[in-house]
Amino acid sequence: MITLAVLLPVFVLSGLVIQNSARETAITQKELAGTAYMRRTWDILSACDAGLPLPQSGLVAPHHHRLPELATASARLIDDMSGERDRRAACHRARSFLRQVADDSGLILDPRADTYHLTHMTAKDLPELSGHVADLATPAANVESDIDRLSEATAEVVDSLNRATQRDGDGALRSGVALPSDVLTRAVDRYKDAVRKNGVADARDLRGPLDTLWGVGVDHLERLLNARVAWAKLKLWLSLGTAFLLTGLALAVLVYFELYVEREEIIKLNASLKQSNEELERFAYICSHDMQEPVRMMNIYAGLLLTDSRDQLDETGRRHLDYIAQNARNLRQMIQDILDFCRVGRDRMDLVLVDSGAIAAQVLALYAPQIAAGAVKVSVADLPRVTANATLLQVVFQNLIGNALKFQDGGRTPDIRISARQTGLLWRFEVSDNGIGIDEAGREDVFAAFRRLNRREDFPGNGLGLSTCRKLLRLVGGDIDFTSTPGQGSTFYFTLPVTPETQQAVAGGQSAIR
Repeated sequence: MITLAVLLPVFVLSGLVIQNSARETAITQKELAGTAYMRRTWDILSACDAGLPLPQSGLVAPHHHRLPELATASARLIDDMSGERDRRAACHRARSFLRQVADDSGLILDPRADTYHLTHMTAKDLPELSGHVADLATPAANVESDIDRLSEATAEVVDSLNRATQRDGDGALRSGVALPSDVLTRAVDRYKDAVRKNGVADARDLRGPLDTLWGVGVDHLERLLNARVAWAKLKLWLSLGTAFLLTGLALAVLVYFELYVEREEIIKLNASLKQSNEELERFAYICSHDMQEPVRMMNIYAGLLLTDSRDQLDETGRRHLDYIAQNARNLRQMIQDILDFCRVGRDRMDLVLVDSGAIAAQVLALYAPQIAAGAVKVSVADLPRVTANATLLQVVFQNLIGNALKFQDGGRTPDIRISARQTGLLWRFEVSDNGIGIDEAGREDVFAAFRRLNRREDFPGNGLGLSTCRKLLRLVGGDIDFTSTPGQGSTFYFTLPVTPETQQAVAGGQSAIR
């Protein structure tokens, strides 16, 4: 919701700017297309007013934006003017079409002052002046009337030009029209002086300055329109860039806020965990002192009662006392197992180079009586030196070898195989047996604390051995798992990370057991 509240105004504002920029670009490009049609139309008009042959190629479609209605009208204009016998009427058609181009392309409707007066000059004032210049080629009864009309038309052009130059920001229009405007004004003055002096004069000298001034005006008009298109596109890209930037900033703030909240939660969890650890330590103290003492006394008095009153008790009574004493011992062992499991990971574990073969040999020595009694076949491959903790390895080997000896069905001679090999960046140790095996359905229960897959009467134990092994191994970057076939046996394997020291160590060298 926070992200939406931040980004929604950004997207709305950016959308409005993009829409406005796109609309402004489309309108201005249409006006640019109009100037291209106006150029070709002026060529036709200028040739018509000068009495020259009309171009027969029609209007060239502009690159910026094609206006189909004007393209069709231009072709019709050429046909109509070619068949028009009245030259003056033909030129009037061209002048009307020039104003139509300015109107259809939106130039006349553009209210902005920098282009409005230029459009007015190129679409109205200069074409009318061109018409008056053309009329001067025909002798008139009232010469003064022609001169007055010429002066008025020239004044209109000069007035529009002055208004346009007042809006000229960089002075480009002012410097561009200064010379052709001056040349045109002087040519008009010379013409009027010659007419007043001689009664007649040649108006052809006015045609060149007139065409030059019109061309400069349209060039500057196109320059202004191109600048508008560039600015509209720049606004579009700036809007997009700003939207992306603000989006990125909003997401960064959101991520920072979430990280800050998570950090605060982690601090609270750490405090809660510290409190839980302290409570666990107090619980461990209670287990090690207060809880074990009553269990110990139960065991002692059950034994005394069994010794002192054996002759007075029948078989059932003695069996009950044996059951009480055995459960007291089981409860005491369970309490000790809980203590051992809770202590895993609390104390600092030193990792050094240890001889895993020597550790396995020590564990097998502990089980020597049981191995001899059961005629157990044990084979141990060469085991490597690894960077680990001697106590950790002893606990893991003791649990795995002990389970391999324990979980047998008695139908065949137990066979235990211990080996190790390097797989990538891990040492993989395996302890295989031919015991009762484990069903796949019990995979998750095997490593869960206090979960048992067999009855305690059949196989003693509290179900903490393998969960303790997994907890210890994961503390040093290792893990434990197994493969098994029910009725045929199991292979438990555990991993330890390979370090440069273990790769360089020579098996059988001096042990560094701590």
